[in-house]
Amino acid sequence: MLSLLLAAAVLVPASADAVLSIEDVSGLRSLLEKAGTHAPSLGPQPIGATLRDRLGVDLLSEPAEWGLAPRGARLLVFSSDGMGLAAPVHDAGAAKKMLAAWLGQKPRRAGRIGGGRLLTASGANPAAVLAAMSRSSPIPAALAARAKGPVWLWMRLAAPLRAVLLSIEAGGSGLTGRGLATADGPVLAGAAPSGCSQGIACLRAGLAPAGRGAIALGLERLGFPPQQELATAARVEERLEAGDPRALTDGRSIPRATRLLTAFDAEPSAGAALEITVALATVESVLATLTPLDALRGPLAAGAYAVHLLYGPLLRNAGPLTVTGNPKGAGAELELRLPLR
Repeated sequence: MLSLLLAAAVLVPASADAVLSIEDVSGLRSLLEKAGTHAPSLGPQPIGATLRDRLGVDLLSEPAEWGLAPRGARLLVFSSDGMGLAAPVHDAGAAKKMLAAWLGQKPRRAGRIGGGRLLTASGANPAAVLAAMSRSSPIPAALAARAKGPVWLWMRLAAPLRAVLLSIEAGGSGLTGRGLATADGPVLAGAAPSGCSQGIACLRAGLAPAGRGAIALGLERLGFPPQQELATAARVEERLEAGDPRALTDGRSIPRATRLLTAFDAEPSAGAALEITVALATVESVLATLTPLDALRGPLAAGAYAVHLLYGPLLRNAGPLTVTGNPKGAGAELELRLPLR
């Protein structure tokens, strides 16, 4: 849970941009089919309906009427302005007919066909999304070389981190992502400390300056007090344990609802420089203690209760979520694993 919160707080700023490339959808479809047995809203049909509404095309089951090319990556673009799709076209006439019908159904939609591609967008400013998709790729060369495989994900991150690109393998048993995160300087150094035998989530890392800065920024955005020792620590363990979830109200209430235990410069382990573990089933056991009355305390409490109602069975059958990493120049090599039962 701490790792998920840190990701929300430091990895994805409010003006986040992301690109999801899908060249072979079969793995994602299998993943969603399995996830849908635990959380029906995540099944291929509900997700496909959302894609049809937001982008015009259900990428999980592409209708021939859109005239898309059978091969070639479909790019989903996400930003504060909205959501967009870029896909190769085989039959431009068919695509134009379907695009005109989709544009006429609702406001705040935009689209065009050019250069052998279908571009669609919706959201607060769909024209801005189309313009962004028409410009050159925002992915720097250091990451573009890793943009390959049936599915990959690029995300812009908050300084001192810059961006991450993960090649994703998905299926009914879960997903694995491997790739590179870039930063303003080295993120990791040495081995992570030993520890984290308990807790609902834990981050252990051997730190370089950008890693210290990223953790400090994440904790600050979550409302935790500054950790003076972090500024010079070679190794850190940040372990989150269950506190009183009924203390949740808004985004600044997390320190009141949890217990954060920290250790600096413990003995190094024999493993990777970064090890993150999130016990999703334990997270659900904590959320399950909330009641409808607790949800009235504030937006974060309401969101936590909604997660329990919608995704509780999925959390009980997923994880643990793990992320491992090792130094790679001004950045880090990463591997993410999320099993699904």
